[in-house]
Amino acid sequence: MEFSFDRQSHKFGYLKYTATFLIVALFVYGTYLVTGHSLIWRLDGANQHLPLLIEFRKCLLNFIHHPSLAALPGWSWHMGLGGDAFQVDAYYLFGDIFAYLVLLFPASKMIFAYQLLIVLRLYCAGLAFCWCAFHLKLKDSSVVIGALVYLFNAFLLYSNVAQPFFTLPFIIFPILIVNLERVIQGRSVWPLLFTFTWMLINNFYFAYILGLGAIVYLGLRLLCDLKAKKNYLKLFAKLAGATALSIINAAVLLLPEIIAVHNSTRTSSTFANGLKVYPAYYYLSLPGQLINGGNRDFYFWSALGFASIAFFAILYTLKAFKQYRIINSVLIISFIILLIPACASVFNGFLAPSNRWTLMLCLPIALACAALADNLETLSVKNIKGFTIGAILYIAYVCADYFFQNNEKIFIPVVFLFVTLGALLLIHHYQPHHARQILLGVVLLNVICNAVYFEAPFNEGYSNEMLPRKSYSRLADIQYGKLAQKLTDQTGYRISTISQNADFGAGYHMYNNQQANVNSINSYYSLQNKLIGDFAQNLQNTQFEANIPLAQFDDRTVANNFFGVKYLFVHHQQPNSAKIPAGYTLDASQMLNTYTNDRILRYRTQQNFPLMYWQSKVFTPDQYAAYGPTQKERALADGVLVNHPTGLPQASVKGQVINLPFKLISSNGNLIDSQHLKHLDSNESYKVVLDLQNLTPEQQKALKNSELHLEFESLHYQPLTLKQQITMQQTNADYHLSDGKLTQNSKLSAYQAFRNNIISGLPDQSFKIRATTPLGKEVIKQPKAQILSFYKQVKNGTMNLGFYPQIPQTIALNFNHLGTYSFNLKLVAEPLGSQYAHQVQTIQKNRLRQLKLSPNHLQGTIKTTRPGILTSSIPYSDGWQATVNGKKVPLLRTNTAFIGIKLPAGVHHVELSYHTPGLKLGIIISAIGIIISAIGIIITLVSGGITLVRKKKE
Repeated sequence: MEFSFDRQSHKFGYLKYTATFLIVALFVYGTYLVTGHSLIWRLDGANQHLPLLIEFRKCLLNFIHHPSLAALPGWSWHMGLGGDAFQVDAYYLFGDIFAYLVLLFPASKMIFAYQLLIVLRLYCAGLAFCWCAFHLKLKDSSVVIGALVYLFNAFLLYSNVAQPFFTLPFIIFPILIVNLERVIQGRSVWPLLFTFTWMLINNFYFAYILGLGAIVYLGLRLLCDLKAKKNYLKLFAKLAGATALSIINAAVLLLPEIIAVHNSTRTSSTFANGLKVYPAYYYLSLPGQLINGGNRDFYFWSALGFASIAFFAILYTLKAFKQYRIINSVLIISFIILLIPACASVFNGFLAPSNRWTLMLCLPIALACAALADNLETLSVKNIKGFTIGAILYIAYVCADYFFQNNEKIFIPVVFLFVTLGALLLIHHYQPHHARQILLGVVLLNVICNAVYFEAPFNEGYSNEMLPRKSYSRLADIQYGKLAQKLTDQTGYRISTISQNADFGAGYHMYNNQQANVNSINSYYSLQNKLIGDFAQNLQNTQFEANIPLAQFDDRTVANNFFGVKYLFVHHQQPNSAKIPAGYTLDASQMLNTYTNDRILRYRTQQNFPLMYWQSKVFTPDQYAAYGPTQKERALADGVLVNHPTGLPQASVKGQVINLPFKLISSNGNLIDSQHLKHLDSNESYKVVLDLQNLTPEQQKALKNSELHLEFESLHYQPLTLKQQITMQQTNADYHLSDGKLTQNSKLSAYQAFRNNIISGLPDQSFKIRATTPLGKEVIKQPKAQILSFYKQVKNGTMNLGFYPQIPQTIALNFNHLGTYSFNLKLVAEPLGSQYAHQVQTIQKNRLRQLKLSPNHLQGTIKTTRPGILTSSIPYSDGWQATVNGKKVPLLRTNTAFIGIKLPAGVHHVELSYHTPGLKLGIIISAIGIIISAIGIIITLVSGGITLVRKKKE
């Protein structure tokens, strides 16, 4: 297959594609409408994409009315503790050309606009494929068949709705390949430069993936064309120049985004999640994934799920290897990459082994399908025999795998494998005049059935994850009731909820705050401040995730006070509703549902720390490093951690955290050594039993009104081997047999144990340790490696068991997986009585007064009687600058992650201003790039005109 750049008219081809797209889209999106669902995914769509798009529209209008840097989004006090809205928008929206179409819609129609743009993006992805395929001189119907395969596969059926900006690489990649081929053939480099620029502006992450894909194509293209005489020096000079100039052009968005990625929580991820090979179930299911368009398991994002014609198209191109060398080479390389986690990690920025790169695999497979359709009349007997034998062998494997995994989602793809084979046999035998139209009809019906099965609300269909229509507008009221709307003075404090208390049914969780008049500490975005993550991990926040570093910080009192959480919103019938931090008292309530007695409660405290306050004592890094997580949390009220010498008095938390003596006892009555805990019986549980007899009377008195923490250190889990797992499960099945001896079937129970372990990925390193108290349940969990972006290696964690006027005598522990556990365990009490209350009062007294907040700016005044540190719970960033009494002063990083300023004695007017790191420099660089590009285009046009004139004269 060779690209041709001869001018051809394909308007009928585009019309055929448009008509076909509308037919499939009617079923794809109509399924959601018929079942009463919107196109708003309950996770990323409702928490990130739609709210960000609504704010983006406001930002665009503001910039149009006031075109200046000040009109661009900067520091937002509304993103968790605070964050850079420009960096977040650069990742999600600025490079999405479709996002700018929101200006055509009024604010009241933004939910409709969001869903319309989802459909429009997918349609344009098909246009991009058609434009690419028409350069290969393929027939119109063949191109439409390829477009159906390109668009309506498991990857896009999922991501075009779940994460709409995932559709954009499907638009860019075909254009990128065509324009790269244009340069290889000695034509103009400008289209490639513009495509590179768009790719880089669109999204840094996808630019990385598509860039690797372009390099692979370039390498294969040149290797397959070694005999051709090319000026390789000139070619590489063109490509290098286009790459460099596109980077310069995109710097305005690229530079701030790279800085944000470099300083994000993702940089601490483990390469390939520690995997050397994938679990067995991944390899077993991979062949079936090729045509399983109804599948949503997406093991390690190997989201293939093409129409069944893809199987025959691959056989066809492999048979004609020389004719389709690039496509076949890509297929072979892709197959190898799919087998090795390290390769997936490289394509995912050296992070989790995510096979999102398979979005690029859609192009060669769709082109292979178009090539098969284009050559229906020339199919040989060998081709037909190969299709038949291949289909029989493939079906045999799929059936065997079905017997093992019982995945009924493969049923429709298998049916259409036979139907497609039948169509190919019929076309070969009878040679009908409308062969391609017959095949198009089969593929059309195939993708429609796949899509409907994928989305219909049966058998865990995808529509179950969509918000019901008209429900998004009610989310804000459901999150806090109307209790947040009644809060009038929001300056300088934040709100939060209770951990595991934000489940609104059907798996929907609200991670981001949906109300503009209050600021929540929780936030859920792909780019999170790495320092906030470090702070959370230093204090061993069990809720830490790379995308959600704080959550509710496990409801720990001092942490909530430090973050300035003045109000807590609690759903009465949700978990942990009784686990209220110390000092929070019921302030208001609202009935949400009288039939179920579902109420939302608002708790208020007087002990929230100010946003900025003065501290006279400091902790040194060495001193801080020696503290346990509870001591580090308690230190927030005693002083401030500063990394550099200050000459200030040293703080201490001595006596403010009490280690409690205890014993770990199994339900069988055995004393357990936590360094070697063998959990071999799934019915066995454990208890932490307090032994308070050895405490002094003063300590026992101090224990009243304390928060109780379980601190796990050096946590290690060794799972049973597969053989051990099977033996243990079979033994338990035989032992707990309730139907009598005659039903005992050891072979069946052994097979079931083997099957269940393989399917669930056992043995693996994941585990859950759950603690149960009268106030609720807490958990420390090691995720499975397949969790990808949410994967973390758990070596420690601190469970907040709650605040108690009287310490409970026992805490129940449970381990979900059999195996050997090893950990150091401490049970500590954090007294929160009069001493803590006095410290909080001192902090509040020393607050920054006359506080004024605005985007990118904070100001206030403070009077100090001696030198100290003005500290805060404002996340540190290089974008902050500070002035005191009009003079610029250096910023300190305090308490690991927050901004601070050293102040002498006196009265001080403090101002903080924020500028997105890299933005000004990026604007200058991009301006230079645009000027260079403009000059280059003018020179090209002039030189081209001169050449044309000379040719006419000749």
